[in-house]
Amino acid sequence: MPDVGPLASYYWRTISGTDFSIGWTMGLTHVISLLGVITSLALLFLAMLIIRARPKAAENRFMCVLLLAESWRVLAQWYNLIPLGPEAIPFIQYYRVGWYFCGILCIFLYISTVAFYPTKRTGFMSKDAIKNKLWWFLPLISAVILGLLVASNGGLQGTIGGTMLVDCSTPMDFDAEGNAPAVLTYSPGMEETTGTCNVDLSPYVYFVPEAGSGLSTLLLILPVFSATIAMFLMRGAWKRLRDEEGRENEANEARSLYIGFTGKVTIKGMAVISIIATTVMFGRFNLADMSSIENTEQLVIYLYCLYAFLFSILLTGMFEGFMFTYAILKNDILGIDEKLRKAFSAAIFAGIGGISLLLATEMMEGLIPGGGLVGGVIIGAPLVVLRKPIFVAINNFSSMLMPEAFTKTELSYIEAYEIAMEDRIITDEERKFLKLQAKTLGLDDERVKYIESWYDENLEEEE
Repeated sequence: MPDVGPLASYYWRTISGTDFSIGWTMGLTHVISLLGVITSLALLFLAMLIIRARPKAAENRFMCVLLLAESWRVLAQWYNLIPLGPEAIPFIQYYRVGWYFCGILCIFLYISTVAFYPTKRTGFMSKDAIKNKLWWFLPLISAVILGLLVASNGGLQGTIGGTMLVDCSTPMDFDAEGNAPAVLTYSPGMEETTGTCNVDLSPYVYFVPEAGSGLSTLLLILPVFSATIAMFLMRGAWKRLRDEEGRENEANEARSLYIGFTGKVTIKGMAVISIIATTVMFGRFNLADMSSIENTEQLVIYLYCLYAFLFSILLTGMFEGFMFTYAILKNDILGIDEKLRKAFSAAIFAGIGGISLLLATEMMEGLIPGGGLVGGVIIGAPLVVLRKPIFVAINNFSSMLMPEAFTKTELSYIEAYEIAMEDRIITDEERKFLKLQAKTLGLDDERVKYIESWYDENLEEEE
């Protein structure tokens, strides 16, 4: 591992030195790398929840595979989280192969959700012979397609591109402008280029992934188009199931998937526009191009497009994870809807706060030398003071996306409580009956209190 000094001071040095105008964005890359690891672990946890709830159900297996693929895709910059040496390049290449495999897989998975919530024209997809095999057949097809792409492009290098390590951790002589040639290490077959080290940030190291053929760029944008198709399919399924008697639960599940895909299409769609704009400007969407960009204005545009795309991967992955888990488990796990809403609200608050701090710091740094701290205080103080009303607004939004849902067990208790509350008074005998009912149904005191308070609040609103 290269010696960059104490990690705490290393991260502070890179984050505080972020400057889009000259292309120094390592600090932002470190933030994205950390958020990617956190998001990946969260999606892995949600995938395990889904498969443990009903391990033999085709729907749960399918959704587990989908979240596992998304958990791999959000790790787009894990290799820049800590300073690694050139020995990590082969492992990064293997990871990137998996990343493109998951991209192909997600294209098929998004559209195939219609097998579990069919529209009138896609009813054939709901046959057991099809939907029960999707969770393993689609990964197999994706692997075959990736293999064909590798064979037709002359190997991995031509398909996904190479990986370059920029090493500025060794002592060197800097010129009058504070720059020195970087030590570069390439994966086999990668085109050589030049790199510079900056005295204000040194020592540091980072990896740069190269784009391969035009197919690699195409694989970056195709998932959002398949998600768009899935969004319209889920909207049709939601309307169809909503109008059929006795299929309210399925309609609500299709609604949740529709919202999840809508969020992905909206957020990721803007990132895709940035990829297209970058491709028009530079010929391809390739991080390795940064070393050859001399126009400062173009460099800033390139960096904004790049980080918009990276952030969109994290945001859509987490949003999908919450909405899809809610759709599958809201009727299976006690209180899962409430827990998902709380986690979702906390994630939104942290995300808005983090992005606001980064933007304010960058803007103030550009206006006032050393003004990054001032920008952090300007944004941070209101977030602390107004956190309660902000959380209330976010919670209302979360409740709109994920309405209150109860399992069959909880619905049985609600029916008993409704009978007891018919005269608006709970007698001692009725309380004993309710406690016995809760014990029989396996509900703890905390969950019982929540259900009763929810019922009482709704009762007051109706009155």
